[in-house]
Amino acid sequence: MKLIEFSGDHLDVLRELMNIAVGNATASIADLLKAFGTMHIPKITISDITGLKQYIQDTIPSENSHYVTKQLFGGPLGGEFIFVITDESAINLGNHLYDIDAPNDADIYDAVIELTNILSATMISRLTEELNVKVQFFVPSTQIIKGNDLIDLDEAQGYVQVIIISTQMEFQNQNINGHIFILTKDAMIQSLKDLIDQKLEELYA
Repeated sequence: MKLIEFSGDHLDVLRELMNIAVGNATASIADLLKAFGTMHIPKITISDITGLKQYIQDTIPSENSHYVTKQLFGGPLGGEFIFVITDESAINLGNHLYDIDAPNDADIYDAVIELTNILSATMISRLTEELNVKVQFFVPSTQIIKGNDLIDLDEAQGYVQVIIISTQMEFQNQNINGHIFILTKDAMIQSLKDLIDQKLEELYA
């Protein structure tokens, strides 16, 4: 498969759109948690499956257990939204969100899913709104993973080329931190490039 190349202009537009999406998501999560939080400037990397796995291993601590929520989205632009939060942060999230001293497993799962749904809906919807398309969200799934091996063998076989968009969410006073990855692969990378081309035509018209 021929790899798709992105110019500096393509990447600049994508970064700007993701900055807008992250700003919206930060406001939505701050409203949910009734707390002040920040999200880091998104990093954008074009890679293959080996680079993706290495990127995740370099970003996610291997010594912790993590709640990993994955949500697919599809349409003119498709991909996978992944939210990763340590078990300690997930417990703090359940505690803070539901005002429970000792949240049980169901409370924690519900809190992680609720947070992920808001993050994915806000970020992806704002990104696709800026690109003048609409996408469909699929039901998210959450599992607890020890370490940072987030992409299993079956999933890896579906990746030739991937665009990694990553950022980090931090609510320091509540000790709630999480990592966000948005992965777009193969045929959808060409769709993303075409949509950015249209955005560039609008900007320079």
